[in-house]
Amino acid sequence: MSTTPRSLPRHALGAAARVVRHVLPPTLYFFVAFNLISFTTDLLVHNHWFRPSSFAMATVTALVVGKVVLVVDRIRLIDKFRGGPLIRPILYKSVFYSAVVLIVRFLEKVAGFAIDAGGLGPAFHDALRDFSWHRFVAVQLWIFICFLIYVTATEFNALVGQGQLFRLFFRHRSAEYGLTRQQHIRSLMELSLLAESTPREQLLDPATPQGTRLAAIVDALHRRAA
Repeated sequence: MSTTPRSLPRHALGAAARVVRHVLPPTLYFFVAFNLISFTTDLLVHNHWFRPSSFAMATVTALVVGKVVLVVDRIRLIDKFRGGPLIRPILYKSVFYSAVVLIVRFLEKVAGFAIDAGGLGPAFHDALRDFSWHRFVAVQLWIFICFLIYVTATEFNALVGQGQLFRLFFRHRSAEYGLTRQQHIRSLMELSLLAESTPREQLLDPATPQGTRLAAIVDALHRRAA
C-alpha cells in the first residue's frame, strides 16, 4: 500500500516521536548521573560548587550515551541472552553498551586531536602526550556502573511489563487495592509460577486446588471499586 504525500509528514513525525521516546529516558538518566558525579567530584577535589566545563563534559557524554543506546538497541546481538537467567542479559548488555561507548568516546577524542593537529599521525602522538588516561578510565568505569543500574531497571521493567515499575513507584496506592505493594508483586510471581507448572485444563478448572488458587489471586489483584 502506497503512502500518500499528505501522510508522509505524519509518518515522519511518528518516527521522530518514537526515536525521542526511545532515546530520552537513557539520556535524561545519564545526564543526571554524570552531572551528579561531576558535581560531587568538584566539591571534594576542586572545592568548587559549579564548573561550566565539567557540566558541559557530563552533558556531552550523556548525549553520546543516549545516541549509543539508540543505535545498539537496533542490533540483534544485544538480545543474545534474552532467554537466560536475568543476571546474564544484565551483565552482557552493560558490558556491550560500555564497550560501544568506549569506542565512540575514543574515536571522538582522536577526531578532535586530528582536527587540531592536522592529521591522524600527529593526532595519535598528541593523544599519547596530552590525553588524560586516568580520567578517561575513571569516566568509563562510572559509565559501566551507570549502565549496570540502567540495564537492571530496564530488564525488571520488561519483566513485570512496560510501565509497571513507573506505576508501582509513582501511581500505585495500596488503599485502592486489597494488597500492599509487596503482596502485589508476590501475587504476580505466584501467578507466573502457577502458569508455568500447571496444565491449562487443570489451571482453569475451579474444582482443582490450582484453579481455586488462581481465582483467589485474581480476586486479590482486582482493583477495589471506588
